This record gives sequence, structure tokens and C-alpha cells, in this order.
Amino acid sequence: MTADITRSRHLTGALALMLFVFGEPCTNQVVSAQSQSFFISFTDADGVPVTDLNRQEVGVELDGERGETLNLEPIDWPVRVTVFVDNGTGTRPMLDDMREGLSLFADALPPDVEVAIATTGGRPQFWARHTTDRDELTDAIGAIAPARDSATFLDALYEEAERMYEDEEEYFPVIVMVATNGPEGSVRVRDRPFREMMERLLANGTTVHTLMFTHPSVSGAPQMRWAIDIGKATGGSYRGLSAATGFRTLLRQLAEDLSRKHRLVSNQYRLTYAPPESASDPPAIRVLTTRSGINMVPTRDGNVP
Repeated sequence: MTADITRSRHLTGALALMLFVFGEPCTNQVVSAQSQSFFISFTDADGVPVTDLNRQEVGVELDGERGETLNLEPIDWPVRVTVFVDNGTGTRPMLDDMREGLSLFADALPPDVEVAIATTGGRPQFWARHTTDRDELTDAIGAIAPARDSATFLDALYEEAERMYEDEEEYFPVIVMVATNGPEGSVRVRDRPFREMMERLLANGTTVHTLMFTHPSVSGAPQMRWAIDIGKATGGSYRGLSAATGFRTLLRQLAEDLSRKHRLVSNQYRLTYAPPESASDPPAIRVLTTRSGINMVPTRDGNVP
């Protein structure tokens, strides 16, 4: 995505601050005289989003030649979080730490971030649909109880990917799997459902993070392999925990990371430009701005890590 990032404090003419060089084209189209676009987030030195830029303050160069900035459109696509909690067989000793970690997680998120809470024991079951009502989330977290059946890690991801694929709202989905390497009872474990799930997750720009308590006496759990692979593929993460108390610390830390992401993606711009006819494929792209002291994060699709 971004091959190099450099900054210059030397003011020369109207455009002063060089941001980045793309090593690949910003879209799947061949660079031509047609308009192209990408997303970019601007923040000041304290990390606060800069939301008052206009088209005249931002420029684009391709292979050192100036393109025409056509539009700088504010974009407000928030983060939306779905949490799945493993309450399946053998999780009773871990649930207190999971619940406390989830409470800290919800408290650490910005109040305008919608969160859903579901469990995976036996089958995926929602206790709170996406909401900003923290009291509703508190009740849902408190309702999490041990189930008699195995967890359904993969089924939960499959069903959520299917739901998001049919959703027409604009947002950046994040799935958090609060899991263990205990018994796994998903039924959608064949290659075709897995491929469908991954295609839908990636098509929607979904990021999947897994925090997994690992029983030392258990080996070869398939959900561990799935969690690692899916985390890498979606730009998410996998963290293995040797002690359940880690849910308290790591869930709060994850919420802080997601808060930063939400702050950036809900206060960014879509920059549309006309490239010069001589631009190569792929071109080296630089973004410049007249504002000083600004940090910028460019992405093809607006999904800031």
C-alpha cells in the first residue's frame, strides 16, 4: 500500500509537506486520464483529526508530475464492533475474567462506537445487537453464562460475515473473538464455506482480532490455526493467553487501539484527482499540503490499521 513515508519541513511554493509514495496503483484500474481516488486521514501533532482542510490545500504528484485535485470529500464511516465470547464447555473458570475484560473494553471505547455482544457456546447467540447504550452492553455482559455445548468459533465468523455482506450501511467492521482452545463444534468447516466467509470478510474490510486462552493440556485446536490465519489475512491480530487474567489487560488495550482507529476513519477524506497522461503503471504518488505540522495516513479503502 504505502512503500515509503517521508516528511519535509522545507517550505517551497504553495505545497510544503510531502507525505508518501505509493508503490502500487491506488485502484485496480490502469492509471489514465480518468479520475482516481484514495482515502487519507490528517491529524495534528497531538493526534487530533484535522477536519477543516479544503481542496486548494492538498495536491497530488504522480512520478513527479502534478495531477489535478478534483475533490476532497469528508468521510465519516465509523468503526462498528462485534464481540463473540466463548462460553462453551470448560470455560466456567475463565468467564469472570472475560466479563471483567469486556466491561473494561466497553468503557474504553468512544461512546459513539456501536458494539454487539454474542456468545458461541452451542451456537452463535446475540445478547445485545449493535448499540451505543452502555447499560444494555453491561446487561449483556452480565448475562454471559457457561453453556454445556462446544464453542462455535468458525460458525460465528461465518454468520457475521454473511450478515455484514448484506448490510448496506457504510462502516468499518471489527470482530473481536474472546476465545479458548477448548472443544470446537462448528459445522461449517469445509473448504467452500471457509472461502465464502473469507471473501465476505475481505470484501467488507473486516478486521478480526482474537484473544485466546490456551489450555496447556490441549493441543491441535483448529480454532487457534483459524484465528492466526484470519487475523493475518484481515489485518487483525491473534494473542494467546496463558492466564485468563490477561483478558482484563488485553481487551482494554485492544479498545484503546480501536479508539484510535475510530478517531481516524470517522474523520478522514476521500481525495479524488486526475492523473497526468504521462503517469506510469504503477505510479509513484506523493501527496502534499500547505498545512505544516500535519501527519497523514493514506489508504486505498479508508480502512486505517
